[in-house]
Amino acid sequence: MSLERLIGRLQAVNGLSPMERDQLLRLPVKLKQFADGDYILREGDTATHCGAVVNGYVFRQKIVGSRSQILALYVPGDIPDLHTLHLPRMDHDLCSVGPSTVAFIPHSHLQNLLASSAPLTHVFWRETLTDGAVFREWVAALGARSALSRIAHLLCELAARLEVVGLMRNNSFEFPFTQQNMADACGLSVVHVNRMIQELRSRDLIEWEKREVMLLNRGELEALAEFNADYLHIDDGKRGI
Repeated sequence: MSLERLIGRLQAVNGLSPMERDQLLRLPVKLKQFADGDYILREGDTATHCGAVVNGYVFRQKIVGSRSQILALYVPGDIPDLHTLHLPRMDHDLCSVGPSTVAFIPHSHLQNLLASSAPLTHVFWRETLTDGAVFREWVAALGARSALSRIAHLLCELAARLEVVGLMRNNSFEFPFTQQNMADACGLSVVHVNRMIQELRSRDLIEWEKREVMLLNRGELEALAEFNADYLHIDDGKRGI
């Protein structure tokens, strides 16, 4: 079931009826695997499918001159290009960080489903609104948070999102970001990122070994980051089914 993570997340966040779950399961999908650094979509491409992340991580980036700015990060169960249903021409890149698997759903099939189901239209509309809320939080972090708080905040956000799809275990999660990736996401230099990670380690807040992050004291990390998960809208979208 290639859309299992997506359906599980939508069920947890929005609530889905048995009919809605069945309608989503019957969508035709084509699985494609990507290696670290592969482009899923490039700026200027015209998308004909929406891609649901099955495994791994995907990020949204904009290249300005010779520099990359990571604008958003997507985990299993997310659809990072849902906006292409109405804005098919890409104005940024989607890339895989680490190996990933994406399930591609033809626009035509998704549009037909949404045209026939007002509740699912509501669910997917809410998805795009939540994506915008996360984007606003990232912009605020770049403009107003300290370097240490930016990194802590990103780790807290990931933990909250991964919990929803069952990928947070014993306060640890797989995370293939390099320090360069973290620098591109947080608007910092690699040297500064390295110093901030060492600071978090020295405070016994995290362990970060190879591809795994463990939150040793999540409460203190969230306090440092001033993390409030309201912008993720995880608990306020369920409908009466």
